[in-house]
Amino acid sequence: MFSPDYFHTAAAPKLQDYQDYAQAHIRDRRISLSPLAKKWLRNYREPYKGFTSDGNIVPGLWKSNPNANGPTHAMVDAAQYLLSVASANEKARFRHLVTAREWRAWSNPEVLVMECGLRVDAMSTDTMNAVYELLRASLSPEGFEKVWVAMMMSNSENSEDLHRIAGYQFCLFGEPGPYSPWGFNLFGDNVCVNVFTLSGEVVIGPFFVSAGPSFTEQGLVEGVHVFEREEAAGLALMASLNPEQQREASLLGEIEDFSADQDLFDPMDYRSLGGAQQDNRIVPYEGICAADLSYEQRRALLDIVCSFNQVLPQDSLELFMQRVEKHLDETYFSWLGPVHIDAPFYFRIHSPVVMDELDHQDGIMVPGASSRQYQIHATQRLPNRGDYGAALLDEWVMKMAGFDRIGSMVR
Repeated sequence: MFSPDYFHTAAAPKLQDYQDYAQAHIRDRRISLSPLAKKWLRNYREPYKGFTSDGNIVPGLWKSNPNANGPTHAMVDAAQYLLSVASANEKARFRHLVTAREWRAWSNPEVLVMECGLRVDAMSTDTMNAVYELLRASLSPEGFEKVWVAMMMSNSENSEDLHRIAGYQFCLFGEPGPYSPWGFNLFGDNVCVNVFTLSGEVVIGPFFVSAGPSFTEQGLVEGVHVFEREEAAGLALMASLNPEQQREASLLGEIEDFSADQDLFDPMDYRSLGGAQQDNRIVPYEGICAADLSYEQRRALLDIVCSFNQVLPQDSLELFMQRVEKHLDETYFSWLGPVHIDAPFYFRIHSPVVMDELDHQDGIMVPGASSRQYQIHATQRLPNRGDYGAALLDEWVMKMAGFDRIGSMVR
């Protein structure tokens, strides 16, 4: 079990230095982030609807479960401790309403595109450690380890390097309580975690983790594999399909061809469709339907989704997988690239309640990188307003207001 060592980077650049750095990158039209940032800002200003397969939200998919038994009480204790040690200025920076649009401001470059929350390296040591303890209380031990390792992959021995573990934004949404809706996010280069909780429900999505390389060769987490299980499981499922099934599962195009449809590629997400500022994106189902798979293949598909969601606490994971399995006959598996462990590939699992993507990248953003599997992005979306716990919040608002019909909270 990996044991994290919390620390405060006192020698790190000041927050204003980082803001200047970010704005310089966004304004520089020679840098690919500049036009992408403008596109993200347009998307961010749109009212929140939700990730869908056809532009229409399917109602009733995210009903709260009265038997939900996530670690809400432990999360509340951790959040209350955080609020007790944070200064008034810190709280003014990172606190938001549970309905705030800032839920959607997350992004995964090392530069901040939308200003929100408070950078961890701008916090006091006590506040920073309390943020990490809240993260620990909200995830499974395995999930916390994976997130922490991915964060540490950004760390550099050079204290002046802007890639470092404390370079993450933190926001707290709502009023922490065991029966009230609230949550938080932590995001930056390599990691974005959005956690929502309400009366024992714990929902994590959108969720993004990247690792470059896919396993570390040096530094604080030397030799640690991050996506070994997901890579192997996706490859095994594709290899188990017969030739006709493989043709049905295969997406059009070549794994290294980015010229065919620029809407399906950007320098931050490559082939992934569920990245930052894609909250209202329409992604049709593609590939082979699980209804056409054998029992063993269906179980293998579910195991991949389960592996993506090991970040959830155990009881929350079991409840989530029940929701996923309920829609198994509406779940699709798609693949792009060679069916070989030494070649780059992309795969997607997409259903009414989850979309998981794993994408090999060639390290184009990393000078000197040559391996075509240098970096891996794993992304999860919860369609039909599952993201950010929005559907569960809608239901809660309806109950509190005594509505006789489904209401809608638009962030």
